Amino acid sequence: MPRLALYTFGVLKDVTGSEILSDFVAIAPSVYAEAETVDGFIAHAGAARPDLSGKSKLGEDFGPWGIAAAPRFYKGSTKPGEDTMITTLSLWRDIEAARRFTYGGLHRTALRRRSEWFKKPEWPGYVLWWVADEKVPTWTDGARKLEALGSDGPISTGFDFTTCFDSAGRKIELAQRNERIQVRLKQTRSR
Repeated sequence: MPRLALYTFGVLKDVTGSEILSDFVAIAPSVYAEAETVDGFIAHAGAARPDLSGKSKLGEDFGPWGIAAAPRFYKGSTKPGEDTMITTLSLWRDIEAARRFTYGGLHRTALRRRSEWFKKPEWPGYVLWWVADEKVPTWTDGARKLEALGSDGPISTGFDFTTCFDSAGRKIELAQRNERIQVRLKQTRSR
């Protein structure tokens, strides 16, 4: 059964030890912990190297997840402790599970404050793509797919939550998906 890979990328306004990022640094471990409890979460690359929590990841080996690499959009320092790039790489059962995490719970709380912590991007902030059950996506896969999404827009091999594709490469109709979202929103509001 194919699984969904999710790669995120952002550039912070300063290095992680700075005062302006103290709230971001404080909430990040809880966001990661919450992700692991979401129905449909499979794994994330950070689990392969917990020793790197809060440290530079560029160039580090994450075993089957590969060597941490930056997309071409990153123009900042690559020196440990000086880089301002934040990336994540995770595996999910399906689009809805990844979407539930991304736009819910603590991650949603953090998203609301992203303009305080992150530079305004001129590129996509994330990319989704399907991988075979036995495959582990790599950091390089994510960086290249994000670059392609930024250059070419969403296609079946790299897309976003607005324009999705199923694991067979067929575009998911927005009207159907939006209808499901509206129903879910109405159910949430009535609780």
